[in-house]
Amino acid sequence: MTAALGTAPRLGRLSQRNWLNGVIAALLVLDGVVTLVLEALFLPVYLGHAEVAASHPSTTQAAASAADLTAGAIPFPVTALIAAVVNVLLLEGMSTITDRLGLIALPLTAWTLSYLLLTFGGPGGDVLFVNDWPTLALLVCGLLPAGLYLYYLANLRAIGTPRPN
Repeated sequence: MTAALGTAPRLGRLSQRNWLNGVIAALLVLDGVVTLVLEALFLPVYLGHAEVAASHPSTTQAAASAADLTAGAIPFPVTALIAAVVNVLLLEGMSTITDRLGLIALPLTAWTLSYLLLTFGGPGGDVLFVNDWPTLALLVCGLLPAGLYLYYLANLRAIGTPRPN
C-alpha cells in the first residue's frame, strides 16, 4: 500500500539489522540532554543597561550591588524559543526512523528528565534554575509545541492517514 502511495516504507520499530537507526536515535536522545544544558546556561540573558557602582568597600554593600546588577535590564529568555523549535525538530528526526510514538518521544523524555534533574541544587548549593518566569517559560516552550506535535502524530495514526514526507 505504501508503494502505491509513492512513499517509502518506514520501520515500525528500531530494526536490529539496521544498527545505524539505533545510533541516530541515541544521538537524538543525547542531543535532547545537551540542548537543555545549553538552554539552561544561556537562560539568564538580559537586555538593557544596568548601572553598576565602581567599588564597594564592605561585604554588605558588595552583596547589595550584586542584587542590583540586573536592576535596569530586562530578562530575555531567547533559549525558551529555541527550545520550542529544537524539541520539535528532535521529534521530527526520530519520526523519520520509527513510527512508534514511544520511541519518537524519547528525546523529549530525556529533555524533561534533565530539566527536572537541573532543578535540584548541586553539592555546593548551586542551582541552574531559579524560581522566576524565564524558567517557567523554558519549561512551557520546551514541552508545549513538542507535545502538540506528538498529539498531531498520534491523531494521524488514529485516523489511518499516512504521515506526509
